[in-house]
Amino acid sequence: MGTVLTAYRNFMSAAESAKQLDTDGMGKSLKKAEINLESLNIYSNILGLIPAFKEVPEFMSSLGDFNRTAIAMASAANNLKKEGFSLMWNDGARLISELEGLRDQAKSMADSFSKIRNGMTMFGIATDASADYLALHSKMTETDNLLGGMIDLLKNGGNVAVFFMNDSEMRATGGFIGSYAAVKISGGEIEDISVNDIYYPDKFLEEKVVPPSPMMGMTTDWEARDANWFFDFPTSASKVLGFLEKSPVYADKNIKFDGAIAMNHKVVTDILKITGPIELPEYGIVLDHTNFLSEIQEEVSRDSTVRGGERKNVLKALLPELISRMKNMSSKDKEELVRITENRFNNKDIQAYFTDKRLQNFISKSSWAGEVYQIPESEYGDYLAVVVSNIGGEKTDAYMRQKVSLKSVIATSGTVTDTLSITRVHDGNKATQAFYKAKNQTYIKALAPRGARLLNSEGETAKTVKPAVNYDKNGYVRDSDVELFEDGVESGKAVFGRWLTVNAGADKELKLEYEKPSALSDKFRFVYEKQSGVDSIFFYSVQAPPGYVFKETGTSLYEYNSSSLPARLIIDLTLQRL
Repeated sequence: MGTVLTAYRNFMSAAESAKQLDTDGMGKSLKKAEINLESLNIYSNILGLIPAFKEVPEFMSSLGDFNRTAIAMASAANNLKKEGFSLMWNDGARLISELEGLRDQAKSMADSFSKIRNGMTMFGIATDASADYLALHSKMTETDNLLGGMIDLLKNGGNVAVFFMNDSEMRATGGFIGSYAAVKISGGEIEDISVNDIYYPDKFLEEKVVPPSPMMGMTTDWEARDANWFFDFPTSASKVLGFLEKSPVYADKNIKFDGAIAMNHKVVTDILKITGPIELPEYGIVLDHTNFLSEIQEEVSRDSTVRGGERKNVLKALLPELISRMKNMSSKDKEELVRITENRFNNKDIQAYFTDKRLQNFISKSSWAGEVYQIPESEYGDYLAVVVSNIGGEKTDAYMRQKVSLKSVIATSGTVTDTLSITRVHDGNKATQAFYKAKNQTYIKALAPRGARLLNSEGETAKTVKPAVNYDKNGYVRDSDVELFEDGVESGKAVFGRWLTVNAGADKELKLEYEKPSALSDKFRFVYEKQSGVDSIFFYSVQAPPGYVFKETGTSLYEYNSSSLPARLIIDLTLQRL
């Protein structure tokens, strides 16, 4: 029994590392466990001669199979991280083969888990291992589903849109989608990339859709360029893709999109740090990580005002050269590219959406989907997201600073009363270009728990937006999510919207007071989700009900302050009665 328990402990140590299938540390841990298991096999074979322990060798063999497969899987996953980008351009067949091999290994590990589980039950150690076993088995199932989705997309071919979001002109998902790339995948490889101005497919749209009311003063129709209105990225991405697919540009070819990836300028800046400067002779500019945003802004403005032709041609010229540099990166630079890409995903500078549920489930579990946190019915607490949409405010968000303060008071009844303060400072007076010096005109949405009621607001800019056309008489279609927004609901949350206009060199503060009736519970969770592309200073305080303190502080007040927020901040507190 001591032999079995020792082997089991080695297995669980390795299994803990296996929860991170793509790390070098996992391979080292598994190899160490493998050495221990091999030495224990000698004793297990001897024990197998005793009738009472005849199952020991098979149990040990299953542990060994798990370890060997996991080592191979860790190695293959790490190689794919380093070489996957190159394979998508040069050897799609090998990429598919590598993924299929990984999937076979995942299935083999799942089979080993079943045998190990049976062995643990037999030797009376299943109770302690149940949670770990189920977690590992679930991980293998998720891995199998992910690989299945990837293989199907690569084998069957598909189309993915890449949105380039301009965070100098903020929109809900992280910036105005000025341009995008349509990526065609065939035979496991990227067959073609076509970069377009977002206005191009819009000008061919025939269906007329009513825009969200704050946009009615700027446009009569809701189209792809303005469709990322919703903070929840999957919702916005599906809207943008829907408009693209309805445009004759894609509808006439029966092209459907399998997903979308959105990124802001920080991602390209990071890549340029690795590749070094890129010269675009036809534009007379050299782009590097220090001037990318400013040069692109200047060139786009020049395109639209001087050339009078298609805007954002500069991105068409940049992308092929950027991809060429990435293809030819050294192994060290490829590792750095993987690292910064993961960081940008984690920071919400990159968000992804796929129509395949297997792929989307992985993206969601990795917190890369840009989804709005859904509060379970049984959960007591509070939620906040501050969402800025630049509507007619030029490129001024490049010079905006923002501070968000939320002060919450919990009543004995459980009702939470919030006082939200949003301060925006416009430093565009320090810039030289006119599009940075313009008024920053934004529509600010505060997303709060559903059922919250607005009590008061102050500091907002008075602005009345009237439709330029009679939508009903002109046969416009109404979008169901836009209709919900007009009724004060977005992504299952209450939404309070106000205008705020700030002149260059000035600052303004918007205050909202609202409450959410709830039943008091001892467990309190607060969730704050930041907007992609917006770095805010954030202050939060919550006051416990009379007669209560927070276990975490020993006082009736909890405070949090940060200038570097995670994509999703979760604060769990415990109320204790005095």
